[in-house]
Amino acid sequence: MNGNGVGHDVNNHFTGPGGTDPHAADAAASTGKAGARRRPSPAFSLVLLLLVAGVAYVGSAGLDQSLRAARGEGAPGVFTAAALSCVQHPGHESCTCHGRYTPDSGGEARGVYLHAAGRDTCREGEEIPAVDVGAENRVYGPDGSREWMLASVLLMGSAAAVGGLTVTWVRHVRGFRTAGRSSPGV
Repeated sequence: MNGNGVGHDVNNHFTGPGGTDPHAADAAASTGKAGARRRPSPAFSLVLLLLVAGVAYVGSAGLDQSLRAARGEGAPGVFTAAALSCVQHPGHESCTCHGRYTPDSGGEARGVYLHAAGRDTCREGEEIPAVDVGAENRVYGPDGSREWMLASVLLMGSAAAVGGLTVTWVRHVRGFRTAGRSSPGV
């Protein structure tokens, strides 16, 4: 209290009679609410798990082919370029080189596109060493591919989402059990 009999706290907020803070009860109640954890939504968790499963499926569907392409493993052959089509995007250009792939083993030639080809690597009639890693409609050049990076990011992101969801539910269950043990009458 100051010399005039008016109470105040350190932050110069007015206090009630006897130097008490009239908002102290509100602060204590809100602290209790903030400390309480809300129950995770089972519906949201299920939808999230379904979405994560879809993303993981997409990431894992071509992972084996992506890894073989990165290492240059597969059936060697020759890709003969027939046509190039390019699309301009802000900051870069994406090209698709269409042509025919003939395996070195003497199999039948088939129409495919050369993955990651650009204007400098795809000239009509040019023969380019290529590797068939088992993809139905594409072959890879001698430099391999970096497709495995996207597949890895999708799989790691899926694992992180499942891990986060698991931690959320484990914390909820542990908090529920702890609250049940500490409540009076239990």
